[in-house]
Amino acid sequence: MKFRSKMVLAYTTVALLVSMILGIAVARISLQYEINSRKNSLRVSANSYVTQMDERLRRMDAIMHYILSDIVILDSIGWLAESGETANRYVLEAKSNISAGLTTEYIMKNSYRTIFFNQNSFLASSAIYAAGSGEVPTQRLISDFRVEDIPYLKPVTAADGKSVIVTAHRDYWSADHNVMVYSMMKALRGERMGFLEVENRMDSLHTLERSDPDVDFIMVVNGDELLYASDETYGTALAGSDRERIDSLQEDRIQTENGAIYTKVCSRDFDLTILAYNKNFLLRKERRQLFSLSFLATMITLAISLTMIIFWAGVLTRPIKSLQETVENTNIENLLDNQHLGKEAALDEFQELICAYQAMMARLDEALRNEKQAAMLQLQAQFDMLQAQVNPHFIYNVLNVISSRAVLDNDEAICEMCGSLGNMLRYSTNNKERHATVEKELEYLNSYFYLLKARRGDWLEVTIEMDRNLKKQIIPKLTLQQFVENCVKHGFRDMTCGRRIVITGMMQKDGWKITVRDNGQGISEQTLEELRRRLAEVRRDILERAKPAEMGIGGMGIVNTYARCLLLYAQDLVFEIENAPDGHGCSLTVGQKQK
Repeated sequence: MKFRSKMVLAYTTVALLVSMILGIAVARISLQYEINSRKNSLRVSANSYVTQMDERLRRMDAIMHYILSDIVILDSIGWLAESGETANRYVLEAKSNISAGLTTEYIMKNSYRTIFFNQNSFLASSAIYAAGSGEVPTQRLISDFRVEDIPYLKPVTAADGKSVIVTAHRDYWSADHNVMVYSMMKALRGERMGFLEVENRMDSLHTLERSDPDVDFIMVVNGDELLYASDETYGTALAGSDRERIDSLQEDRIQTENGAIYTKVCSRDFDLTILAYNKNFLLRKERRQLFSLSFLATMITLAISLTMIIFWAGVLTRPIKSLQETVENTNIENLLDNQHLGKEAALDEFQELICAYQAMMARLDEALRNEKQAAMLQLQAQFDMLQAQVNPHFIYNVLNVISSRAVLDNDEAICEMCGSLGNMLRYSTNNKERHATVEKELEYLNSYFYLLKARRGDWLEVTIEMDRNLKKQIIPKLTLQQFVENCVKHGFRDMTCGRRIVITGMMQKDGWKITVRDNGQGISEQTLEELRRRLAEVRRDILERAKPAEMGIGGMGIVNTYARCLLLYAQDLVFEIENAPDGHGCSLTVGQKQK
């Protein structure tokens, strides 16, 4: 599978996952919003029902206060209580006053019927409007009654003068008893003072404004008596589950049970409780609609995301395709023909990859050139090595001839000189071993010093102080000889006598050091600075650039010796060149730090 296809597949998977999460989140948020809307609607409806019922009950209670605040009616009620069943002019006038007082416009408009009756079987009722008309019809009231036979009178009597709401019952005072009413009653304080009852039709409760038609409600009065249920299939008595729910449910809280929601609101002025509920507060149809919309939104989001992914995958992989074509067409002959790749877009990860490829090609081209140069150098070195193998063999034969003639002439000095020179040639021209012990280096130096003395006499004083444990250390061959030769050639150039070289070597806690010190004229500051610069350049070439130091074949000297020591000791090399503090002489130190 290509990288572009993998990218599209990976980001499509991410987009699908994000779209699904987004769709589920939208569905849950929408569902929760709908649930909260229904709950808020339930609260609003319940508070609306309580407010409307409070208004109706206040009007009924106000009618009773209106009647009892009329002095004429109140005195007439007192006359009827005192006279009992005696009929006289004052009693007849009192009955007339009560009947006239109940039939007022205010009372008739705010109640279905208002009744006063007492224990003496006296009954007075307000007139009622005919249904659907503004005319006051003739009333057909019951002819007689007994207070003891009224079924809903007991709780009124027990209320001791307080207003009591009476639940649904048939109009007891009508002759045909065909109208269902609810009423507010009060037992007047005093002996045989009677009762006031304000009635309203039950069917008037159907006219309560309902802000949400899906919300049903139950009106409960006097603690546990059912006054009205908006659901016509509800029974005539309060169900046990609803009674428990009303008792346990906190006011204005929402309770969810079996797919329905309930809330309870109580009146602040009357013993009235509204239990509002919505049994279909979130139908399956509505749930399906919400999830369908969420699924559609998910698919649209995924389609848009997929289109953008495919577009940007093509844009982002374009540099890779260009790089791929270039890599496929790259060979040894055109390594540096891909510089056009870096001239396109702004620098990003792909451009960095292209730049890295270009840098790699440049390094590869340089490496190939270095390899060709190294091959040439290797051929030259092989030639020099073969030549070096021939030259010492010829020189050894010549030295043997000279030594033989010296033996014939009994000249032991010449024999010693030939032997020392032969040892030096064998040591220095042995290409099989590049390194030697300090002990071998000192043996080579002794031969070198012998030849110097044989040539110039005792013009040079040499002192060697070497730690015994240091003689087994490995150093590059001819290292100490190069130091000594530097002193002889350069340090004693203008001196005629008093030449002295001191070679000291010691073991230390962190390694070892060997120092060759002379008492010559030292090194000029300009030469010393140039020498240190060359040593630093050789160090960078070998340790950092991993390339051979640029020196002529067969070249020796201080720089050559430093390069060979650096190849052997690397970062642990100790190599120091400095003039003596008094300006007479120079010291060269080589050593190794040990961890």
